[in-house]
Amino acid sequence: MAFQGYNLTLDSATQLKDAGLVAADTAGQVSSAAAYVDLGAANAYARFAVVIDWTACEVASGDEVYDIQIQGSTASSFSTKYILASKKFGDSSVTLQPVDTTASGRAVIYCDNVACTSASDPNSLIATQYIRVYADVGGTIATGFNYTAWFVPLP
Repeated sequence: MAFQGYNLTLDSATQLKDAGLVAADTAGQVSSAAAYVDLGAANAYARFAVVIDWTACEVASGDEVYDIQIQGSTASSFSTKYILASKKFGDSSVTLQPVDTTASGRAVIYCDNVACTSASDPNSLIATQYIRVYADVGGTIATGFNYTAWFVPLP
């Protein structure tokens, strides 16, 4: 028997995406404006969770994938961005999961804001100040993936 328990507070002040279908690559928005969380001081370490709730996941064509990325940056424009964590939703042939993503559900992604800035030096680390969600969508998409996302700080 599997049991998942969450004790996380979802706060509208830290919402990273409001409800709406995504059918193409796009950054999270709330009320049609770019949404991100500013962690405050530059280079301050932070642990957090991102809660993803979805109400629709199209998998009719058999090749749909919705890669929800948690991105960090040192600039609010995300001119340089780092993928801190990601989770794939969609058809099992693309996500490599044993089954397709269900039509609705919740996923919690735990991560921190540390990114490696060099492919040749693994000790080149920074703590990003800004956090957002980004949907990297692939496959034959008719309707898409309808999700909301919240940033939840952890102690």
